[in-house]
Amino acid sequence: MPAELVLRNGLVDVGAGRFSRADVAVSGGRIVGVGEGLEAEEVVDCTRLAVVPGAVNAHCHSNENWFRGMWDNLPLEPWMLFSYPVLAAPAQSPEEVYVRTLIGGIEMLRSGATCVVDFLYELQGFTEELLDAVVRAYRDLGLRALIGLAIADRAYHETVVLDEALVDPALIARLERDKPPAWPEWESFVRLAVERFHRPDEGISICPAPSGPQRCTDELLIGTAGLADELDLAIHIHVLETRMQALSGRRMYGRTLPEHLDDIGFLSPRVSFEHGIWMTPSDVEIVRDRGVTIVHNPVSNLKLGSGVCPVPELLRAGVNVALGTDGMCSNDGNDMYATVKLAALLHKVWNVDYEEWLGASEAWHMATEGGAAAAGDPDGLGRIEPGRRADLVLLDLDSLAFTPLNDALRQLALGSTTMAVSSVLVGGRFSLREGRLTGVDEAAVLAEARARGAEIVGRHDEAFDVGRRLLASVRQGWLAAMGTDVGVERKLPTR
Repeated sequence: MPAELVLRNGLVDVGAGRFSRADVAVSGGRIVGVGEGLEAEEVVDCTRLAVVPGAVNAHCHSNENWFRGMWDNLPLEPWMLFSYPVLAAPAQSPEEVYVRTLIGGIEMLRSGATCVVDFLYELQGFTEELLDAVVRAYRDLGLRALIGLAIADRAYHETVVLDEALVDPALIARLERDKPPAWPEWESFVRLAVERFHRPDEGISICPAPSGPQRCTDELLIGTAGLADELDLAIHIHVLETRMQALSGRRMYGRTLPEHLDDIGFLSPRVSFEHGIWMTPSDVEIVRDRGVTIVHNPVSNLKLGSGVCPVPELLRAGVNVALGTDGMCSNDGNDMYATVKLAALLHKVWNVDYEEWLGASEAWHMATEGGAAAAGDPDGLGRIEPGRRADLVLLDLDSLAFTPLNDALRQLALGSTTMAVSSVLVGGRFSLREGRLTGVDEAAVLAEARARGAEIVGRHDEAFDVGRRLLASVRQGWLAAMGTDVGVERKLPTR
């Protein structure tokens, strides 16, 4: 029987940095053949195209999509007072959430991502209707998604280093009253979400996503690990993004955050740490031994002044590393290929023998095979070979990014590759075909986002005012953390 689709004579990424001319055959959403002379019901001439695996955006926050370009020169904790209001977050309708999700997803598809891990916060509170809007958006776009339900159960002022003498006691009391739900309520919602929406073979997966260990009680963390084991789910969690988190973890637990998570049995190959910047050498060993993935977010780490993830150390230790764009207002975009380029370049500034630098090959591996594990699908995503999911990107070899064509991998990872994206297939179906989205009216979506955006941002005035009232105290905590030795050593071997 012929395949459903053959991509004929493309310049195919066959792994290990090698590209060769081949046909790629697709049936039932999977790659069924890579070779020559393959037959199918539909044949697409790819002579002028490169065929590469779709990238996995292993960390983003679609809830930030209304906030593109909103802030600059704020580190994470002060920035979060506004981007993640601790009080008075305004409601958004399901239709607003749907449009919000689409505008971020369009950019991901257009920059070569076929799968996203959306670490989703709904500050107004999760409901089935709001989650349905997110799922519907990804289905309509034809973008594969692992939706991580962001959960926490500690009051805000317990989770950061701040000077409470600078905060109105009435505001502290309000923070205590409005603390997040306890674990039993979160568990019920996660079970409901999994039952209704978790359909990995149809492109949508659900997982619990504790916001960060300093924001969660042990009851929640232990409960999350047990639930993930029971239901066979991935887990995503922010760990050691900033120096303040390293300090607050030591104050809470008397040990590093990875040490505490290991002590309570939370860590396993199911788990992905977002960021992982401020890890000690012993933390790296724990992560390696427990099979944890680290999701590197180089753009947001630089914008928020969080630090630089020790990716060379991690890879040298055998830790799996994935790549993410992070959220819209810590990146101001969702361009996955731009993230690959920065990841390939950033670590050349380290005091390491240049023969040990990271480059195009390592960055591309993190974006594809590394991301597959973070997405909970290590055997399905990330490579072009029979049995894998047919999540593929077709790149125009006549575009500026590949003119002249000297080295396909280096030009893919180090060039302006987004401009070369011609078509995108997810599960063997075209989500983008010759530059046009197939599932939604892009012009109409962008017009609606422009019409709604200013009014939605304006609804945050009260929430932003609360942020301004907390800013001085959080700034003092940030300054204290900056001046504190949190026990992180950076010892990179040289030849």
